[in-house]
Amino acid sequence: MTLIPDALELVRELIPNSASQLFLHAERAPEDVHEANVLGVLPPPNGYFYGDSVHFGVPPAEARARAAHVLEVRLGPAANPLGTLTLLRDDGPAFDTDDEEDLGRVAKYFDYALQNVNAAAAAGNGLLGVIEDEAMLLATTNGDILFLSDSAGALLDQLASQEQQVFDRRSLPPFCLRLVESVVYGERYPWRLPAGTLELAGGVLEARAQWMSAGSYDAIHSRTVGIFLKFVVPMPLRIWRALGSVELSPQQMEVAFWMGLGGGRDAARSRMDVSDAVLRDCVKAVYEKFGCTSEAGLLAILRPAISRM
Repeated sequence: MTLIPDALELVRELIPNSASQLFLHAERAPEDVHEANVLGVLPPPNGYFYGDSVHFGVPPAEARARAAHVLEVRLGPAANPLGTLTLLRDDGPAFDTDDEEDLGRVAKYFDYALQNVNAAAAAGNGLLGVIEDEAMLLATTNGDILFLSDSAGALLDQLASQEQQVFDRRSLPPFCLRLVESVVYGERYPWRLPAGTLELAGGVLEARAQWMSAGSYDAIHSRTVGIFLKFVVPMPLRIWRALGSVELSPQQMEVAFWMGLGGGRDAARSRMDVSDAVLRDCVKAVYEKFGCTSEAGLLAILRPAISRM
């Protein structure tokens, strides 16, 4: 759920058009909504959208109602759907079967990323990603900001923009306030850790909170809480961006993408309807354009040093 802007860029390449919007809808987890209600803060959003339409920013239902053309594919198996990917077009030609097939390719990338997240969480390994920015801020226990680094301000501005809110740089946004609540009222909410993650466009915001000054329980409101932020780009997205550095055909790019995620040629073969000869030609072309001679060399280019989210 972190690939919306890059997915729209991919859609523009596969389905050329002007003024489009791309929506990813995924239901909120019941425990997240319950926890938000207990703490009295906003629950996490249930979807993400991105677009270049003049009507961008209106609610998804309204945007869909006014769109001239709608194309939609489901994510995940029919028995256990993960969400819905919807592309809207305000004007121009109607979507055709080729467009539907192309959007299905985008959905495959989402499916794979979401499955990796679930598998990693079940194994307790966390999601693989690359840290692109780190920041910190200091706040009081009632949510007033005492210190805000430039990087932290930029990340929270991005979060506010995504959630269509205003971040005034004086008070913590709901996401950070939840972390402060978990530190201040740790005895009341022992099941919550002072850490959390939230999907942003193009990555994941990872945050943890801790006390920054000592004090007795009676002086709790005079204590300072530090919140440490990391912006982590998921490996599938990082690989997709790296593929844009060379000129590849759509088929070559897809082969390189699946190889980059792991599993080599077998991974690409299992997900693409191509012959062994075509696959071999694609792999050869990918190696030549990236200036490497082996799968290990390709992975070294596409997969930089990783961190656990």
